[in-house]
Amino acid sequence: MTIVKSEVIRKLMDAKKFLLDGYIDEGVKIVLQIVNSSPKSDYNWFICNIIESIDCKYMFQILDKIGSYFDLDKCQNLKSVVQCGIENNTLNDHVSKALDLLVSQGKRDKLEEISKEILNKDQVSPALLIALANALRKVGDERDATNLLLEACKKGDKEACNSVNAITVRSVM
Repeated sequence: MTIVKSEVIRKLMDAKKFLLDGYIDEGVKIVLQIVNSSPKSDYNWFICNIIESIDCKYMFQILDKIGSYFDLDKCQNLKSVVQCGIENNTLNDHVSKALDLLVSQGKRDKLEEISKEILNKDQVSPALLIALANALRKVGDERDATNLLLEACKKGDKEACNSVNAITVRSVM
């Protein structure tokens, strides 16, 4: 059993090197071989390791190809996925899933860190701001959520403006 496990680890480390160096197809090929021949408990740690170390320009391409084979909810570094979404100015399924997992894990502190970082960026889409605001609301941080909605409203998003107006009306009553 130990021989098999060390072989899996060696192959995954080879895959990681390919993925980090931008040889996505080669790395994915190795990962898929392992996924098809090993129990999930032997390799699930790998996706968390990749999320932690991969360059944002490759993150979503890799998650598109192999993310469905892993349990991302086991990862403690989902903030990296959201940060890559912010860096790439992209709200996609991976960013949405990472936000949902951060909420379900009760990671209010991580979400607040992300909200501070996102407000320091000039070119952030209103959709990202709204998604993060909704996540913050779910963990009980109405103040930071409102700040993000205000920012999205300033960028011309009507949904955000309506949400901010609804909050303002509720707080006045």
